[in-house]
Amino acid sequence: MEFFAGSRWRLFPNVDTGASSPSLNAERKETHLSTATREYPTTLGWAGGVLLLMTVLTFIGEPSHGFHTHYFRTHVTDLCVALLLFVSAWLLSTERVPRSRRSWIFTFNALVLVITLLWQVSVEGTALNYTYAMFVIVAFGATVLSTVPFLCGAGLMIAAASVTAWQGPVGHTFDWILVAITAAGIGAILLRIRLQSIIALADATALAKDLANQDQLTGVLNRHGLLEHVPALWDKARGSDDCVFVAFIDIRGLKKANDKFGHDYGDGLILSAAQAIKGSIRPSDLLSRWGGDEFLVVGLGNLHDAEQLTSGLRSSEGQEVLNSEMGGLSIGIAAGNPQRDSLSDLTSRADEDMYRRRTADRPSQ
Repeated sequence: MEFFAGSRWRLFPNVDTGASSPSLNAERKETHLSTATREYPTTLGWAGGVLLLMTVLTFIGEPSHGFHTHYFRTHVTDLCVALLLFVSAWLLSTERVPRSRRSWIFTFNALVLVITLLWQVSVEGTALNYTYAMFVIVAFGATVLSTVPFLCGAGLMIAAASVTAWQGPVGHTFDWILVAITAAGIGAILLRIRLQSIIALADATALAKDLANQDQLTGVLNRHGLLEHVPALWDKARGSDDCVFVAFIDIRGLKKANDKFGHDYGDGLILSAAQAIKGSIRPSDLLSRWGGDEFLVVGLGNLHDAEQLTSGLRSSEGQEVLNSEMGGLSIGIAAGNPQRDSLSDLTSRADEDMYRRRTADRPSQ
């Protein structure tokens, strides 16, 4: 729902907008659902507690009316609604209700509370409960955290308030209807602010995860990021009864290049190496900057697969990406069974293989 056609401004920001990356959309959606899941039970519990307290105080404050039929009915109704709120709060605190449906249960409870307050306007002949209903409508916008349930719930609340203002004893019908519409409008503003806050929180969380898992110079995974992804790769290999391999890649002469040309030059070599490696591996392989001048490629396959993946790096085309001052790349590989070999085991064996190959190649350089 946009203010202007073609505008990027929206009345209710979408936490799952297609303009963002899939991973960011997933982070936004998860933040939205987790926030709602955490807040709904607390909000309904507090609402039930406030309603129960108001019922008790009203009953105590009107001893001469407490057992009159219409007052007694309102007190009993309040108690029933408070019980509904408490039960719903408990239900939403469990795993019995899918998270995608919780906003509708929350909306139903808010609607029942508003209709109950409006019904009491007619029963008691006072506008006080109409005012309470408006407070609930405003709070509903700030707490529902979902656009479609808010629009449906707010529309029904405005309709119920309009009927009450038209038929009830509050007087000044148009003014009271305008109050209901204003309350819903304020609720919409609060909903927009909350949704924007959720998007900002999700984006900050996604950025923090990227900073924690990504090497800032090359854009590939850092060691922590690789360790986050490896368990899923190992599980996939076990499920498909496949092998796993590790390619250990070292930049030769990086320290010499840093000393001779400076660290900016060395950073350029590291970036070039990362780009060359990325161009030689499969999309499913994991590439990580393991250390200052070391990269690790982890993937599904045996030694033959690993040799094929690294052959491009040994070719002249792969080496031309790197400056001759640094002497190229040294590569070692190892493959194993995910049932018995860990990443640490394969990394150690690939590192040893790299040094063996470097020693063997040294006389010919």
